Amino acid sequence: GAAAQEDEDGPTYEVEEPAADMLGMGFLSFGKKEDVKTIGMEMHDATIRNKGGLVLDKKGSIQFGRKVRDAAALAGASSRADKAEEEARVSAEVAKQREAATLAAEQSARRAALQDEEDDAQEEDEVPLPGKEREMLPVTHEVTLQAHEKCITAMGLDPKGVRMVVGGMGGECKFYDFQGMTEEKKPFREVEPVADHMVQAISWSNTGGCLLVVCSDSHARIYDRDGSAKPIQSTVKGDMYVRDMQHTKGHTQSLTGGMWHPFANENWITSSLDGTIRIWDINAAPVGMDQVLPSVHVLKTMDRRNVCVGGASGRAGGLHPTCCVYSPSDAKLIVGGCSDGSIQVFFEKARYMKPDRILRDAHTALVTDVAFIQKGTQSNLMVTRSRDHTMKVWDTRMLSDAKGPVKTWEDLPCGHEKSGLCVSPCGQWITTGTAPEKASMGNSTVKIWETKDFKHVKTLDFGKKVPVKFAWPKELNQLIVGTSTGEVSMFYSPYASKRGALHFVGKKAKVKAEIDMGRSGPGPIFNMTDSEDIKKFYATGHGDMSKIRRAETRAAQKTITPIRPPDAKNTMAATSDSMAFAAMVMKSGAKILNLQNASGQEKDSQKALHKYADADKNPDLVGHVYKDNPQPLDWSVDVSEGDKRMSAKMQGSFCRKCGQKVCRCIDYSVWGEKRKKTS
Repeated sequence: GAAAQEDEDGPTYEVEEPAADMLGMGFLSFGKKEDVKTIGMEMHDATIRNKGGLVLDKKGSIQFGRKVRDAAALAGASSRADKAEEEARVSAEVAKQREAATLAAEQSARRAALQDEEDDAQEEDEVPLPGKEREMLPVTHEVTLQAHEKCITAMGLDPKGVRMVVGGMGGECKFYDFQGMTEEKKPFREVEPVADHMVQAISWSNTGGCLLVVCSDSHARIYDRDGSAKPIQSTVKGDMYVRDMQHTKGHTQSLTGGMWHPFANENWITSSLDGTIRIWDINAAPVGMDQVLPSVHVLKTMDRRNVCVGGASGRAGGLHPTCCVYSPSDAKLIVGGCSDGSIQVFFEKARYMKPDRILRDAHTALVTDVAFIQKGTQSNLMVTRSRDHTMKVWDTRMLSDAKGPVKTWEDLPCGHEKSGLCVSPCGQWITTGTAPEKASMGNSTVKIWETKDFKHVKTLDFGKKVPVKFAWPKELNQLIVGTSTGEVSMFYSPYASKRGALHFVGKKAKVKAEIDMGRSGPGPIFNMTDSEDIKKFYATGHGDMSKIRRAETRAAQKTITPIRPPDAKNTMAATSDSMAFAAMVMKSGAKILNLQNASGQEKDSQKALHKYADADKNPDLVGHVYKDNPQPLDWSVDVSEGDKRMSAKMQGSFCRKCGQKVCRCIDYSVWGEKRKKTS
């Protein structure tokens, strides 16, 4: 409380008593005080200050003692604690509200996804009307084949849709027969055209009797439909030292693509890093010792300087075709997509020179694939795919950079240099794949658009598998996608598709009975102490015939490395019968000659030379046979009787022209003198 003190000589003052009872109070409130006279100096001694009294030193100001300040500090701490607790409670309520909102959004999205699945299931279950089966997308069902361990870079199906060949970055081609397949989904043949070279393109002939396999070397190979171990025919390699590609008969650098002629059973085209597209004829006269095929036409792709220099070996300003295709309806156009993003078109003619049309600014990066939209007998629309993450549609009747494309799709990430596209056989849909960007967490997709109004109609989620190659065969009406993980996804519809995947889906593999397995007889016997037999044992035991085929192919190739003889550095060299015989002969000869090693060379050259100083006294090898014969070799020749008479007649001086000793056919008086010129 405050006590009023009255001074005899002055006015009344208000002085606050010690506020010990204020400790523990929640809040202190001091209103505006009335102006009072300042207390005299006697109030500022140590006793007053220690009592915690209140001191007024200025007009309208208040000063607290120690106890009051402690009480205020406790009150402030309590107030701050209450405020922090209130803020924590409010934050918890806000977080709870946010969590509830997020949960509600997830439930809403889940319900929407379930609704979409129900709609898709309803679409799948919906049976098309008779005659309308081809108008629905055959993507309602899916089956997967594990073809390769690495990325799939080429696929090809025969015209009847019975067999499929899949090639990958590992260099192997696997042959599948849909009619003979089961749920095991295994190929019936594996072929490796050339070791350590990826497969660039696979294309079947129009009759389906053989197929073209293009690898990343400089030779294109023709195989039969059964996948023979050796190709039927191959193309020649050109002279790499010839500057003008017109003057050599084959590609000089790695191939990048190829395609069989849509109608002619004997022609096909290939593209290469040397900057050319070549036309080949299987009936052409073979050349060289290997009897391989030469090219019949050379199509040169031109850079901005209008020069064909190729795009390999880091050539400045050079370009090369990365893919090549025929127009499917009439084969009158040959189109090459180039490494600089340009599209170069050649018209059919008797003699090919430069491109007839060049879309120099078609794309800003490498062109990965080109396809045509065929409707009926016309294929006037061309679709191109590029590494600049775009896909464009062009009208072949007005190809120019000024007019530009008919349609452009952007923001289609391209994840591989062999990324392709595909057009349905009816010409109604276009499909291509997208890859997730490096910084994003999205999935790969396959997108489908209509060709009539270029409207997006379907998106297929592929997860982390990047779709690379596409095929849509007419006889099957199934969408086949090759991915970066080596898998082949076949999409089909039970109503719109036929054959193909429908042959082996649900077809169980036959299990061999034990009695049949016992009739096979004993297997081969291997000597497990011999390294070669051990290799054969493991190769046969694991059923890995690809290694055996690869070894046989390498052993039969022309440019095989010769077997090196054993020496100090190569003690484990391979041996053969001929090498063993040669080693035996050298060893026996070294023993006869008293040499230290079988190579016939002494380590001390001076000592070896001194041995030949007395060669007559120490005959080596067969020298002792002619020891008593003064003339080891008989150089005499038997002369016939006629030769003897002719020699006798030829003796003496006579004219060799007329046969007379005194010749009259030559005036010897002027012999040797120069004849005077007659004017």
